[in-house]
Amino acid sequence: MTVTVGTTTAQGRSREDFVPDIAFHRALQSSARGPAAISITVGGVRVRLQGLSEAQAGAVRERFGVFCDNMSGTPIAAHFAIDVATFENETFLAMRGTPSELYRIRIAEDEGSTLAASHEWSCWFDEEAAAGTLALAAVTADDPKAFDRALENFLRVLYAHALLAGDGFLLHAAGLVRDGRAYLFFGPSGSGKTTVTTMSPDATVLSDDLTLVRLVEGEDAGRLVCHSGSVPFRGVFAPRPEREVLYPVAGFFRLVKDSDDYVVPLSGARAVGEIVSSLPFVTERPERAGRAIDVVSKAVASAPVFQLHFRKDRTFWNAIGEVV
Repeated sequence: MTVTVGTTTAQGRSREDFVPDIAFHRALQSSARGPAAISITVGGVRVRLQGLSEAQAGAVRERFGVFCDNMSGTPIAAHFAIDVATFENETFLAMRGTPSELYRIRIAEDEGSTLAASHEWSCWFDEEAAAGTLALAAVTADDPKAFDRALENFLRVLYAHALLAGDGFLLHAAGLVRDGRAYLFFGPSGSGKTTVTTMSPDATVLSDDLTLVRLVEGEDAGRLVCHSGSVPFRGVFAPRPEREVLYPVAGFFRLVKDSDDYVVPLSGARAVGEIVSSLPFVTERPERAGRAIDVVSKAVASAPVFQLHFRKDRTFWNAIGEVV
């Protein structure tokens, strides 16, 4: 299956979107910048990045800090080996004139594996083989800021997929802790995640961007928890984590800006659908969407889901306190 889209000029400039297939990535596996390798662990999934230059490896360790080690003995559920390579073209997806294009991602499938491409990078990974390739555009590989941006966005895609196998998921949500419990405020961009974060000065901020939620195993099987220190994609307001803490989830709150504060309980397919719609990257492929629905259904059985109508005032916590 070929999923290459568009054409490329002799100068290597992509005129249209270029989403490489697996054959393309396999041919690039020898295009490494150096012999360095470094591992990042998130939620029990370890990703080994290999083929880095010493400068790139240093940048990874500086950017991801404690995530470059298994933070608190969390069992490793999966271990991916990712070859980092350089592609001599300048871009993959074409720019359409706005800075947000740097974050546009197209996801496809080839031979049962996941393909993804953005402006500065492209990748494939196979969860069964636990392997893949991250291809960086030449300019990206040599620009520290672009390298950092491309690597983080690739890891977001990989982890969003890989965590599902362990009954976990990344949720586009603000995660706030009060009295030892995690409250997850979710919704599309503009729904108010940053607003509720800034209006909660007494809460511990886990993230105002992506939050990792999973069902734990062992003695506490079925308990839904939110990770404090195992997600590096924290957004603007969350501090850099130094250790991992698991907080029980008090509830999920779908944000709706309003002139008053009140909550509406959600259940069944409505609750599952609201959460699934805020899972990044994993609903483009039907079989992956099915797995996401299954995992979220388990989560909904373990923690309540509400629609939270709120005004720009921290009194919304009073409405929450009446239901959880």
